[in-house]
Amino acid sequence: METRAVMIKIWTAEEQADFGQQLAACRRAVIFLDYDGTLAPLVPDRDNARPFPGVREALDRLLAIKHCRTVLVSGRRVMELQPLLQSRLPFEAWGSHGGEHLRVTGQMEMATISEEAREGLRIAAEKITGLLDEHAIERKPSSVAAHVSGVNAELVPQYLTEIDELWEPVAEEFGLELLDFHEGMEMRVPGMNKSRAIYSVLSEEPKNAVKVYIGDDVTDEDAFRALDDQSHTILIGREKRTSAARWLLPERPYGRHIIDFLNATASALS
Repeated sequence: METRAVMIKIWTAEEQADFGQQLAACRRAVIFLDYDGTLAPLVPDRDNARPFPGVREALDRLLAIKHCRTVLVSGRRVMELQPLLQSRLPFEAWGSHGGEHLRVTGQMEMATISEEAREGLRIAAEKITGLLDEHAIERKPSSVAAHVSGVNAELVPQYLTEIDELWEPVAEEFGLELLDFHEGMEMRVPGMNKSRAIYSVLSEEPKNAVKVYIGDDVTDEDAFRALDDQSHTILIGREKRTSAARWLLPERPYGRHIIDFLNATASALS
């Protein structure tokens, strides 16, 4: 289901209490969580994006609840998540914006893309080699991302302009799409976005399940739009912005906003 952007509201203690009552009464809950910027802070070195202290323990509480399906939905490769998260329990994750699916059983499913799209992504990565360090070029099965978080802040707009100029002809030739995200730009196969995870997971769940998605970036908007008006779509941020999410969860120091949310959710479900 596609929904339009609406006036976003602040997620308050009262909203959390109402949500907790729904969870306490439900027979099934599905919780979707973004990783970078949600469970972990945004840092220049992506390999060291450890979760906020306390997130791992709170997440493990949710993973242990039988009638709750907790799903990580990330732009990262799935194989990067466990070394960072180091969860004690197996978890379900969708990586590469819906291009990869790791089930709790350990089974991995990969989306297939055309050879033409694969070639376009290869050329896109090659185009920015030299402009960015190799570590800043993230190659994924259905996209390639250019990260500029390690660039001098004053030069970021110039770098993004150069990347856009290098990539736009490639995207047009190979039928790919460009997307800006926090401190970077991505070229991806059309339709390969986080809504794929939402539609797939919910096709396996009862329609009356309590559903929530929490994310912080423009890449989460596809997921927000995929959920119906009865779902809890929550954007993390410092201030309101145009979004398909219904609520804004204000950021607090040391990730207290998400830690408290996860713990309150786990308590309501227990």
